[in-house]
Amino acid sequence: MKKIISLCLICLLVGGIQFFLTIQASTDDYMAFSEIMMNEGKLLCNFTEEEMKELLKKVEKRKFYGISVYEENKNVDASYISNTLYSVENRGQTDVTYDIVVEVETVNKVSFNASGSLNGSASGKTSGGIKGEIGAKCGVEFSDATTTSRKEKQTMKLTVEAGSRAIIYLTGNLTITNGVAASYITFIRAAEGGFEIVTLKNQYARVEKAPI
Repeated sequence: MKKIISLCLICLLVGGIQFFLTIQASTDDYMAFSEIMMNEGKLLCNFTEEEMKELLKKVEKRKFYGISVYEENKNVDASYISNTLYSVENRGQTDVTYDIVVEVETVNKVSFNASGSLNGSASGKTSGGIKGEIGAKCGVEFSDATTTSRKEKQTMKLTVEAGSRAIIYLTGNLTITNGVAASYITFIRAAEGGFEIVTLKNQYARVEKAPI
């Protein structure tokens, strides 16, 4: 019996230990991402109050009916880092191997965000109304968002070497359009504020390792 136990321990030391893990942590809400890096410009949430006041002057000219839109940043390429999906330390003396399944977004998905009184007027999941009008002026059809977004599971093998730490997080690419808009009804400004349209282009899992 002792010989059998000894042989098992030797196998573990030589070949490492293998586990299977499924991560159900895909996220497509860009507001929840820990970091977004734009090639130029900045996110709507980073505009100061003074900057918003200056931008809103771009849509001050009253119109009988409809939406006035000013794009501060148009189709700017960006990358992002989501929250950490998985983190593991191996303080042992042998490598540990994990078979990991990660669910990721693989095709375009469009998100819309607004501030000021425009936020309430443009809220909702429908593609029409103020949200649809702003999207049309920016060249985005929100009706496409529900038909082109698809999630799939990706399998990866992760080996955490002895004395090291590994983390897995989602990353990928976006395009961002933002600016200000004002809605008018019989020359009366019904709503105004900032808007942001973010198109998720892809997602993939990334692994980073470091010694403990």
